[in-house]
Amino acid sequence: MTKATKVNVATFEMTPAVETYLQEQIDFLSQMACNQLGTIANYANIAGFQTIPTFEQMFGDSFGLANDSNQRELKYAASTVANSPDMLVQVKPTGNVYGTQDAAGVKDTVFSDQDRNKIQLSEFGYKVVSETAERFAKTMTDVSMLHANFGIVPTTSRTERYELFVANEHAKKRSKQEMQSRTESKFAENKNHNECILQLVQVANATAHLV
Repeated sequence: MTKATKVNVATFEMTPAVETYLQEQIDFLSQMACNQLGTIANYANIAGFQTIPTFEQMFGDSFGLANDSNQRELKYAASTVANSPDMLVQVKPTGNVYGTQDAAGVKDTVFSDQDRNKIQLSEFGYKVVSETAERFAKTMTDVSMLHANFGIVPTTSRTERYELFVANEHAKKRSKQEMQSRTESKFAENKNHNECILQLVQVANATAHLV
């Protein structure tokens, strides 16, 4: 017979400082979850997330009523992909190709390893969606844990969340433009370097008989 052991669990006082800290954590996690859904939606080519939605599209009016049902469907689609990435996305197929024709006479080309029920992504896009989905699951687990154990819920206002969302989208756009600019600059630099070497080679060949 096994002997039961008694474990003394330390308790703590929910001071204003601790409560403030926990509230900030759940607000931060909630915003992170929104951003993770946006990332998944973008890489999974869920079209409505390609442009920044309006405040009403994201959060509805002052009564919380969303005026754009399409936006709600897009958020639901992103959440669905986040919760079941293996079932809903796949790397673009590369198998053998065969032709099909439906009852209406529409012809199509299909890869042998293509699943019509999955979103076709590049290898990089698939990696981003899969890894972000894992982080989203962890984020939502943490949010649920904080709520279950401490009874707190996100209180960041809808206005603040929208402002953070827009600022984050603009920051990502600037970063992408800066990276593209650096890439183009490096490409131009390499091209000039190669052209310079080519000219030196041509001069050397043209004057070889003088040596």
